[in-house]
Amino acid sequence: MVLKNVIFFICLVLLITSSATAATLEVGQGKTYTTIQSAIDAAKTGDTILVNEGTYNENPVINTNGISIIGKNREKTIIEGKKTSSGIRIDEKNNVVITGFTIKNSGGGAQEDAGVVIYKGNGNTVSNLIITGNSVGISIYQGSNNNTISGNIIESNSGYGINIYASNDNKIFDNNIKNNKIGIYAYSSRTNSIYQNNLIDNKDQAYDNSGLNSWDLDKMGNYWSDFQSSGEYIIKLGAKNAKDNFPQSKAFSIKSEPIPTQPPQKTDDAGKSTPGFTVIVAIVSLIVTGIFQRIIK
Repeated sequence: MVLKNVIFFICLVLLITSSATAATLEVGQGKTYTTIQSAIDAAKTGDTILVNEGTYNENPVINTNGISIIGKNREKTIIEGKKTSSGIRIDEKNNVVITGFTIKNSGGGAQEDAGVVIYKGNGNTVSNLIITGNSVGISIYQGSNNNTISGNIIESNSGYGINIYASNDNKIFDNNIKNNKIGIYAYSSRTNSIYQNNLIDNKDQAYDNSGLNSWDLDKMGNYWSDFQSSGEYIIKLGAKNAKDNFPQSKAFSIKSEPIPTQPPQKTDDAGKSTPGFTVIVAIVSLIVTGIFQRIIK
Protein backbone atom coordinates (compact mmCIF):
# COMPACT_ATOMS: atom_id res chain seq x y z
CA MET A 1 0.00 0.00 0.00
CA VAL A 2 2.81 2.40 0.92
CA LEU A 3 4.57 1.70 -2.35
CA LYS A 4 1.37 2.50 -4.26
CA ASN A 5 1.17 5.83 -2.43
CA VAL A 6 4.75 6.63 -3.43
CA ILE A 7 3.97 5.95 -7.08
CA PHE A 8 0.80 8.04 -6.86
CA PHE A 9 2.60 11.09 -5.48
CA ILE A 10 5.42 10.83 -7.99
CA CYS A 11 2.83 10.83 -10.77
CA LEU A 12 1.15 13.81 -9.12
CA VAL A 13 4.42 15.75 -9.17
CA LEU A 14 4.81 15.03 -12.88
CA LEU A 15 1.25 16.15 -13.63
CA ILE A 16 1.68 19.37 -11.68
CA THR A 17 4.96 20.05 -13.45
CA SER A 18 3.45 19.62 -16.92
CA SER A 19 0.41 21.84 -16.28
CA ALA A 20 1.94 24.48 -14.05
CA THR A 21 4.70 25.37 -16.49
CA ALA A 22 2.31 26.22 -19.35
CA ALA A 23 3.18 29.60 -20.81
CA THR A 24 1.98 32.20 -23.30
CA LEU A 25 4.44 32.97 -26.09
CA GLU A 26 3.80 36.29 -27.81
CA VAL A 27 4.54 36.87 -31.49
CA GLY A 28 4.91 40.20 -33.27
CA GLN A 29 7.09 43.21 -33.84
CA GLY A 30 9.20 43.90 -30.75
CA LYS A 31 8.17 40.60 -29.10
CA THR A 32 10.33 37.65 -28.16
CA TYR A 33 9.17 35.82 -31.28
CA THR A 34 8.89 37.57 -34.63
CA THR A 35 7.54 34.59 -36.56
CA ILE A 36 4.75 32.17 -35.76
CA GLN A 37 6.99 29.22 -36.62
CA SER A 38 9.68 30.24 -34.14
CA ALA A 39 7.08 30.35 -31.36
CA ILE A 40 5.67 26.98 -32.42
CA ASP A 41 9.16 25.47 -32.32
CA ALA A 42 9.63 26.78 -28.77
CA ALA A 43 6.18 25.79 -27.49
CA LYS A 44 5.42 22.85 -25.25
CA THR A 45 2.17 21.00 -24.69
CA GLY A 46 -0.30 23.26 -22.89
CA ASP A 47 1.25 26.51 -24.13
CA THR A 48 -0.59 29.31 -25.92
CA ILE A 49 0.90 31.30 -28.79
CA LEU A 50 -0.63 34.77 -28.99
CA VAL A 51 -0.06 36.43 -32.36
CA ASN A 52 -0.32 40.21 -32.66
CA GLU A 53 -1.81 42.04 -35.63
CA GLY A 54 0.27 42.07 -38.78
CA THR A 55 0.99 40.08 -41.94
CA TYR A 56 3.10 36.95 -41.51
CA ASN A 57 4.69 35.72 -44.75
CA GLU A 58 5.23 32.14 -43.71
CA ASN A 59 3.74 28.63 -43.79
CA PRO A 60 3.80 27.44 -40.16
CA VAL A 61 3.86 23.71 -39.41
CA ILE A 62 2.60 22.62 -36.00
CA ASN A 63 4.79 19.91 -34.55
CA THR A 64 3.64 19.80 -30.90
CA ASN A 65 0.47 18.32 -29.41
CA GLY A 66 -1.91 20.38 -27.33
CA ILE A 67 -0.95 23.98 -28.11
CA SER A 68 -3.21 26.93 -28.93
CA ILE A 69 -2.37 29.48 -31.65
CA ILE A 70 -4.53 32.58 -31.30
CA GLY A 71 -4.61 35.67 -33.48
CA LYS A 72 -5.58 38.90 -31.74
CA ASN A 73 -7.83 40.12 -34.56
CA ARG A 74 -8.89 37.84 -37.38
CA GLU A 75 -9.26 40.69 -39.88
CA LYS A 76 -5.82 42.12 -39.12
CA THR A 77 -3.76 39.07 -38.15
CA ILE A 78 -2.91 37.59 -41.53
CA ILE A 79 -1.02 34.51 -42.65
CA GLU A 80 0.10 35.05 -46.26
CA GLY A 81 0.77 31.67 -47.86
CA LYS A 82 2.72 32.99 -50.85
CA LYS A 83 1.17 30.27 -53.07
CA THR A 84 3.48 27.68 -51.55
CA SER A 85 2.48 24.81 -49.29
CA SER A 86 -0.39 25.19 -46.79
CA GLY A 87 -1.13 28.38 -44.91
CA ILE A 88 -0.81 26.51 -41.62
CA ARG A 89 -0.44 22.77 -41.16
CA ILE A 90 -1.22 20.51 -38.21
CA ASP A 91 1.13 17.63 -39.00
CA GLU A 92 0.16 14.39 -37.25
CA LYS A 93 -0.58 16.24 -34.00
CA ASN A 94 -3.59 16.24 -31.71
CA ASN A 95 -5.60 18.67 -29.55
CA VAL A 96 -4.33 21.81 -31.27
CA VAL A 97 -6.40 25.02 -31.39
CA ILE A 98 -6.13 27.54 -34.25
CA THR A 99 -8.30 30.66 -34.11
CA GLY A 100 -8.40 34.35 -34.97
CA PHE A 101 -6.60 34.70 -38.34
CA THR A 102 -7.10 35.56 -41.97
CA ILE A 103 -5.36 32.89 -44.06
CA LYS A 104 -4.93 33.56 -47.76
CA ASN A 105 -3.01 32.72 -50.91
CA SER A 106 -1.79 29.29 -49.89
CA GLY A 107 -1.44 26.41 -52.31
CA GLY A 108 1.24 23.89 -53.13
CA GLY A 109 1.73 20.62 -54.95
CA ALA A 110 0.56 18.21 -52.24
CA GLN A 111 -2.99 16.86 -52.46
CA GLU A 112 -3.75 17.90 -48.88
CA ASP A 113 -2.50 21.49 -49.17
CA ALA A 114 -4.99 24.13 -48.02
CA GLY A 115 -5.33 27.33 -46.05
CA VAL A 116 -5.47 25.06 -43.00
CA VAL A 117 -4.62 21.37 -43.25
CA ILE A 118 -5.10 18.77 -40.54
CA TYR A 119 -2.98 15.80 -41.61
CA LYS A 120 -3.43 12.61 -39.58
CA GLY A 121 -4.49 14.68 -36.55
CA ASN A 122 -7.26 14.10 -34.03
CA GLY A 123 -9.20 16.30 -31.62
CA ASN A 124 -8.09 19.61 -33.13
CA THR A 125 -10.18 22.79 -33.31
CA VAL A 126 -10.14 25.28 -36.20
CA SER A 127 -12.41 28.25 -35.53
CA ASN A 128 -13.07 31.93 -36.14
CA LEU A 129 -10.91 32.20 -39.26
CA ILE A 130 -11.28 34.01 -42.57
CA ILE A 131 -9.95 31.67 -45.26
CA THR A 132 -9.91 33.10 -48.77
CA GLY A 133 -8.00 32.92 -52.03
CA ASN A 134 -6.41 29.53 -51.36
CA SER A 135 -6.36 26.39 -53.48
CA VAL A 136 -8.53 24.73 -50.78
CA GLY A 137 -9.95 26.36 -47.66
CA ILE A 138 -9.62 23.65 -44.99
CA SER A 139 -8.37 20.11 -45.59
CA ILE A 140 -9.14 17.33 -43.09
CA TYR A 141 -6.94 14.62 -44.48
CA GLN A 142 -5.99 10.96 -44.19
CA GLY A 143 -7.33 9.59 -40.93
CA SER A 144 -7.96 12.92 -39.21
CA ASN A 145 -10.85 12.20 -36.86
CA ASN A 146 -12.88 13.97 -34.17
CA ASN A 147 -11.83 17.47 -35.21
CA THR A 148 -14.07 20.54 -34.91
CA ILE A 149 -14.42 23.16 -37.67
CA SER A 150 -16.65 26.06 -36.67
CA GLY A 151 -17.26 29.80 -36.90
CA ASN A 152 -15.20 30.25 -40.08
CA ILE A 153 -15.69 32.32 -43.23
CA ILE A 154 -14.46 30.15 -46.10
CA GLU A 155 -14.89 31.86 -49.44
CA SER A 156 -13.45 32.37 -52.92
CA ASN A 157 -11.06 29.44 -52.80
CA SER A 158 -10.30 27.96 -56.23
CA GLY A 159 -11.00 24.36 -55.21
CA TYR A 160 -12.95 23.00 -52.25
CA GLY A 161 -14.13 25.10 -49.35
CA ILE A 162 -13.69 22.13 -46.99
CA ASN A 163 -12.04 18.88 -48.09
CA ILE A 164 -12.74 15.80 -45.95
CA TYR A 165 -10.59 12.95 -47.20
CA ALA A 166 -10.59 9.49 -45.57
CA SER A 167 -11.49 11.03 -42.22
CA ASN A 168 -14.39 10.32 -39.87
CA ASP A 169 -16.38 11.69 -36.93
CA ASN A 170 -15.54 15.36 -37.49
CA LYS A 171 -17.95 18.16 -36.56
CA ILE A 172 -18.43 20.94 -39.12
CA PHE A 173 -20.90 23.61 -38.13
CA ASP A 174 -21.54 27.36 -38.05
CA ASN A 175 -19.40 28.10 -41.11
CA ASN A 176 -20.05 30.42 -44.05
CA ILE A 177 -18.90 28.56 -47.17
CA LYS A 178 -19.24 30.75 -50.25
CA ASN A 179 -18.03 31.04 -53.86
CA ASN A 180 -15.78 27.99 -53.87
CA LYS A 181 -15.59 25.40 -56.65
CA ILE A 182 -17.19 22.81 -54.34
CA GLY A 183 -18.42 23.94 -50.93
CA ILE A 184 -17.80 20.71 -48.98
CA TYR A 185 -16.10 17.71 -50.56
CA ALA A 186 -16.32 14.44 -48.63
CA TYR A 187 -14.42 11.52 -50.14
CA SER A 188 -14.13 8.09 -48.55
CA SER A 189 -15.30 9.61 -45.28
CA ARG A 190 -18.17 8.71 -42.99
CA THR A 191 -20.02 9.65 -39.80
CA ASN A 192 -19.01 13.30 -40.06
CA SER A 193 -21.62 15.72 -38.67
CA ILE A 194 -22.19 18.65 -41.04
CA TYR A 195 -24.91 21.06 -39.97
CA GLN A 196 -25.86 24.70 -39.44
CA ASN A 197 -23.58 25.91 -42.23
CA ASN A 198 -24.32 28.36 -45.02
CA LEU A 199 -23.46 26.97 -48.46
CA ILE A 200 -23.84 29.94 -50.77
CA ASP A 201 -23.18 30.20 -54.51
CA ASN A 202 -20.53 27.51 -54.70
CA LYS A 203 -20.23 26.11 -58.22
CA ASP A 204 -21.27 22.78 -56.72
CA GLN A 205 -22.50 22.95 -53.15
CA ALA A 206 -21.34 19.55 -51.95
CA TYR A 207 -20.00 16.11 -52.80
CA ASP A 208 -20.37 12.97 -50.67
CA ASN A 209 -19.39 9.69 -52.26
CA SER A 210 -20.10 7.48 -49.24
CA GLY A 211 -23.53 8.78 -48.33
CA LEU A 212 -22.66 7.89 -44.74
CA ASN A 213 -22.17 11.40 -43.40
CA SER A 214 -24.86 13.30 -41.52
CA TRP A 215 -25.84 16.61 -43.13
CA ASP A 216 -28.14 17.60 -40.27
CA LEU A 217 -28.30 17.25 -36.49
CA ASP A 218 -31.39 17.24 -34.25
CA LYS A 219 -33.57 18.48 -37.13
CA MET A 220 -31.13 21.27 -37.89
CA GLY A 221 -29.67 21.11 -41.38
CA ASN A 222 -27.75 23.62 -43.49
CA TYR A 223 -28.74 26.59 -45.60
CA TRP A 224 -28.33 25.93 -49.32
CA SER A 225 -28.61 28.99 -51.55
CA ASP A 226 -29.85 26.88 -54.50
CA PHE A 227 -32.68 25.23 -52.56
CA GLN A 228 -35.98 26.93 -53.22
CA SER A 229 -38.52 24.19 -52.45
CA SER A 230 -39.47 22.11 -49.40
CA GLY A 231 -38.53 18.71 -48.07
CA GLU A 232 -35.08 17.15 -48.35
CA TYR A 233 -32.06 18.67 -50.04
CA ILE A 234 -30.47 16.02 -52.25
CA ILE A 235 -26.72 16.32 -52.70
CA LYS A 236 -26.36 15.86 -56.44
CA LEU A 237 -22.74 14.73 -56.54
CA GLY A 238 -21.79 11.40 -55.00
CA ALA A 239 -23.90 8.69 -53.41
CA LYS A 240 -27.64 8.61 -54.02
CA ASN A 241 -28.49 8.64 -50.32
CA ALA A 242 -26.46 11.77 -49.49
CA LYS A 243 -28.95 14.38 -48.34
CA ASP A 244 -29.86 17.05 -45.83
CA ASN A 245 -33.14 16.05 -44.21
CA PHE A 246 -33.79 19.46 -42.69
CA PRO A 247 -32.51 22.22 -45.03
CA GLN A 248 -33.08 25.70 -43.66
CA SER A 249 -34.97 28.45 -45.45
CA LYS A 250 -32.78 31.30 -44.19
CA ALA A 251 -29.05 31.75 -43.87
CA PHE A 252 -27.55 31.45 -40.41
CA SER A 253 -25.88 34.34 -38.68
CA ILE A 254 -22.33 33.03 -38.28
CA LYS A 255 -21.03 33.83 -34.83
CA SER A 256 -17.62 33.54 -33.25
CA GLU A 257 -17.18 30.28 -31.41
CA PRO A 258 -15.84 30.14 -27.85
CA ILE A 259 -12.12 29.39 -27.86
CA PRO A 260 -11.27 26.06 -26.21
CA THR A 261 -8.51 26.45 -23.65
CA GLN A 262 -5.50 24.32 -22.92
CA PRO A 263 -4.39 23.71 -19.30
CA PRO A 264 -3.89 26.83 -17.11
CA GLN A 265 -1.42 29.25 -18.62
CA LYS A 266 0.63 32.25 -17.60
CA THR A 267 1.75 35.30 -19.55
CA ASP A 268 5.49 34.92 -19.80
CA ASP A 269 7.49 34.61 -23.02
CA ALA A 270 10.29 32.79 -21.26
CA GLY A 271 7.98 30.04 -20.03
CA LYS A 272 8.96 30.29 -16.36
CA SER A 273 7.04 28.50 -13.67
CA THR A 274 3.64 29.81 -12.68
CA PRO A 275 3.28 31.57 -9.32
CA GLY A 276 3.10 29.11 -6.48
CA PHE A 277 4.55 26.25 -8.49
CA THR A 278 7.69 26.01 -6.31
CA VAL A 279 5.54 25.91 -3.17
CA ILE A 280 3.33 23.17 -4.60
CA VAL A 281 6.30 21.03 -5.60
CA ALA A 282 7.89 21.57 -2.19
CA ILE A 283 4.73 20.41 -0.39
CA VAL A 284 4.41 17.32 -2.56
CA SER A 285 8.12 16.59 -2.10
CA LEU A 286 7.71 16.71 1.67
CA ILE A 287 4.82 14.29 1.48
CA VAL A 288 6.81 11.88 -0.67
CA THR A 289 9.81 12.22 1.68
CA GLY A 290 7.59 11.35 4.64
CA ILE A 291 6.37 8.23 2.90
CA PHE A 292 9.91 7.09 2.14
CA GLN A 293 10.85 7.65 5.79
CA ARG A 294 8.00 5.37 6.84
CA ILE A 295 9.28 2.72 4.46
CA ILE A 296 12.79 2.95 5.97
CA LYS A 297 11.40 2.64 9.49
